[in-house]
Amino acid sequence: MSHFAADTVHTDNADIVSLPVRAVELLTSRICHDLVSPVGAVSNGVEFIRDMGEDALQDSISLIEHSAHQASVRLQLFRLCYGAGGSEKLVSAKMIYESFMNYIDKPKFGLQWDLLNDVPDELPDGFFKLILNSLIFIHDGLPKGGTLTVRSHGHLMTVEGRGDMIRLREGCEDALKGNVPVSDLDPKNIHGYITHYFSQVFDVDMEFEQTDDQLTIRLYIPQ
Repeated sequence: MSHFAADTVHTDNADIVSLPVRAVELLTSRICHDLVSPVGAVSNGVEFIRDMGEDALQDSISLIEHSAHQASVRLQLFRLCYGAGGSEKLVSAKMIYESFMNYIDKPKFGLQWDLLNDVPDELPDGFFKLILNSLIFIHDGLPKGGTLTVRSHGHLMTVEGRGDMIRLREGCEDALKGNVPVSDLDPKNIHGYITHYFSQVFDVDMEFEQTDDQLTIRLYIPQ
């Protein structure tokens, strides 16, 4: 088990934790990569109508509706996990839950999260952003699907993932621990790096553990 903490920052002002320009570039690349496909499909649907006329209308509208929905889902997710929206006081567990459920491929993935019991009464700003980022990190490590679970244990919340195959992309675990130099970051491990960055910003200690069939991130609520 690896432990990594916000030992370089203890702050009420997130601005003193700087994010390297290279990390911003790679995060932007990741976001654009995930949006290119659905946005491009909307454009293709419009082009198909122009080329084929009324014969292609119904199929094209279905493609446009599906692709526009996918783009909207991803934008909402990115706003919460990377943007300022996820740090706002009004962000709730229900918002995080719904955003992630809309994002995942439901035949492949399930999410077990009892919103009535598994949310402590008092949480610091940005804590739900860390939960969402943890869910995405573990989701990415289960290429064949699986079940993700969020649990509360007093001042500890865990995000767990179980599946038939666990395969973290190269450098992702080290990035989550903050052990990757900026020069070694790439679009595949930037999410782990950003998750570690937010743990520093919000002064939340984290633990990561991997076994043959489970990934676990533990988030310790500041007291």
